[in-house]
Amino acid sequence: MSESPHPSFLIVEDSDEDYAALERIVRRARPEITVKMQRCASAEQVLALLNAPLLPQKPLPELPALIVLDLNLPGLNGKEVLRAVRQHPRMKRTPVVIFSTSSSPHDIEWCYEHGANSYHVKQTDYAAFKRAVELLVDYWVEAVRLPSPVRTGTVLEKPDEAVSLV
Repeated sequence: MSESPHPSFLIVEDSDEDYAALERIVRRARPEITVKMQRCASAEQVLALLNAPLLPQKPLPELPALIVLDLNLPGLNGKEVLRAVRQHPRMKRTPVVIFSTSSSPHDIEWCYEHGANSYHVKQTDYAAFKRAVELLVDYWVEAVRLPSPVRTGTVLEKPDEAVSLV
């Protein structure tokens, strides 16, 4: 089980309907556990989050313990997000779960080769979709220990250290 009393998920999902369903299912799957959820609707939003400049004398923001990533995003796709997360000094150890409609063996192989921790095919049938999300929560919140949210170097000491992370 995750050591954090409130595990945090970053959901990268462009579909409002899929995000609303996913959020509702996560909240109901384990009502006794509060899962903090943040959403990015595009790869560009995630990349902006990763590239946020570090500011002097400001604590670094807490990063999610788990990223749930859709591959089929408008503009840049989820593969670009996975690549950026795996190269990011503060997020490279964060588990990334691919949650995509693509069942292409090429996509699945590519994601595992580039650091995905698991790959789930989104089902169009609501009952199957709900069960997949419940399994995701059971595994990532109940069965395993997620890394502690990273806050390395909580405050920058010098103003000239205000730089981009990626």
